[in-house]
This record gives sequence, structure tokens and C-alpha cells, in this order.
Amino acid sequence: MALDEKIFSRYSEDGIPVLRVYRWRAPSFTYGISQSPEEEINLDLCLKNKVEIAKRMTGGGVLFHHDEITYSFVCSKDDIGESKDVFVSYRDICAFLINFYQSLGLKASFALLEKSFKNRSVPNKLCSASYEKYDIVINGKKIGGNAQKRRREVIFQHGSIPLRTDWDIVRKYAKNLPENISDSVTSLFEELKPLPNIEILQERLIKSFGNTFKIKF
Repeated sequence: MALDEKIFSRYSEDGIPVLRVYRWRAPSFTYGISQSPEEEINLDLCLKNKVEIAKRMTGGGVLFHHDEITYSFVCSKDDIGESKDVFVSYRDICAFLINFYQSLGLKASFALLEKSFKNRSVPNKLCSASYEKYDIVINGKKIGGNAQKRRREVIFQHGSIPLRTDWDIVRKYAKNLPENISDSVTSLFEELKPLPNIEILQERLIKSFGNTFKIKF
């Protein structure tokens, strides 16, 4: 999380866009900048079992990280072709994620396009349990989570693409996890058989990002 923050702050010095793709060495939680983690996470148990916790510089709810691909990027509105007249275009910016899932043969869309969106739309202090307009949905279930921070014309975004989620582990530490969470949230392991090697998935994500924004790395 500190490196993500450094990437964001450095852009104002050198103006070089960066896409970062990374992984987590152990089960961890991050929480939004305005959250109080003790309300949602059993901090004592995390400390006892060496489950790491970090504050994000973005908003949003508590997010569990383990077996996943995580990304972050920083750029200007110009870099990705976002109109200066538009305050935030989540649909255009998150298009690379839709393209990534589609490149794997999955039918992904934004939650707001689902027929059930109005009935299911709800924020939550746990990211996985929330269901908002630009969450990405596969087969009616939310996958991953994304958050943004902006400073004038600079855009920073990071997010997660879960390979597998062990809800028994999450439930052990998260205080308010819904009992039926697995009915509304999915992962690549559940949607793809067989699941490709993680290095292949990472390369596919980078390629999708480049194709979407007409970028050569």
C-alpha cells in the first residue's frame, strides 16, 4: 500500500504513467482511508496469527487479499483519453477489466446493467458484500473490487482479481461477513475450468490494459 501511494505521489514529479501488477505473500486485509478497522476486523486475532492489515489511500470497504492478482495504475486523464469535461468515467476506465475477463471467455458486465441491480444495490463496510454501479459481475455474481483516488488531472486506481477465496478464513477475522456471501460473490476458480497459470493471467491483464488504452509498454 505504501508503494501504491509512492507511485501516485511520484507522478506529479515525473509525469510517467505506471501500471503495477503484484501479489500478496500471506492472507491480509486492507481498509478504506476513512474506516476504523477495529469495527470490521478482529485485530487481536490478526495480530496473533500474523494476518497483516494495511490502510489504503483510497476509500471503500474492508477487502481481504490472498490468492489473487492485484493491480494499480497512475496516469493523467489525457493518458487514457478521459474527457476533461467528465468528472469521473468509471465505465471507460474499468473497461480494461471487462476486456480482461472477456479475453478469458467470460461474460462480464457492470452491475448497473444487471436486471436485478435496483433490488441488490447496497453499500457495505466490507467491500465483498457491497454491490454498486460499477462493480464487475460474472454470471450474476460480483468479482473483485476497485477503488480510485484523484488529484486534479491525475488518476490513481487499484483493485483485485480473486483467483480463489476461502470464505472460512475471511469469516474467522471479519466481524460482519454475511452468511450467504458465496451466493453473491465469485472468483476465477469458480468461473474457469481449468484455471490458467497466474503468470498467464497477469500477462493477459497487462495486454488487456494496453489494448484498451492503446498503450505500448
